[in-house]
Amino acid sequence: MKDRTLEEFLAAVAAPTPTPGGGSVSALAGALSVALSRMVTGLARGKKGYEGVESELAQLESRAKKTQGRLEALIDKDAKAYDAVMEAMRLPKSTEKEKAARVEAMQRAYRKATEVPLETMERCIEALELAEAAVKKGNRGAVTDAAVAVLLAESAIRGASLNCSINIASIRDEAFRTEAEGRVEHLLKRADEIGHEAMAVVTSRL
Repeated sequence: MKDRTLEEFLAAVAAPTPTPGGGSVSALAGALSVALSRMVTGLARGKKGYEGVESELAQLESRAKKTQGRLEALIDKDAKAYDAVMEAMRLPKSTEKEKAARVEAMQRAYRKATEVPLETMERCIEALELAEAAVKKGNRGAVTDAAVAVLLAESAIRGASLNCSINIASIRDEAFRTEAEGRVEHLLKRADEIGHEAMAVVTSRL
């Protein structure tokens, strides 16, 4: 993504190829959410009426910069994880030995293709927390921008959760599946809680 223009990335998404797909777009949505939150909090820094939260806003910027960078990295990371699944599927399966090796490779790839969107979900929870902070502490004149940050993060979390679920379904390790499903459920619940509270504040300020 970093080596492509926006136009090039959109063309790559639109192309009839599996990647970049929904997972990469979810990570991008998360990164855009953070960028918007940074804008809203940045518009409050050093401004009259926000002196009491100046230190907190500075801390939010430091945290947000790191989260945005991690989400940017996940755009390509997600595509590579799915590409590995496709590569494993193309392995030869003429002999029993080849079949066993292919199954093992596919299971490794499916685990990775689950772990990456799980990481995206976790980072997008951070993005959602930052968006909530932007709603509450950022420039009040930009509250609708902060609301878009909330909605982007929520969408990114749900999108990544679907990628997790479809890959979990192909994993044979029951312990891994149970743990991953539990993490997905927990993160979705957390997203609902943060998003609901943040949007309630937005509505009160319109």
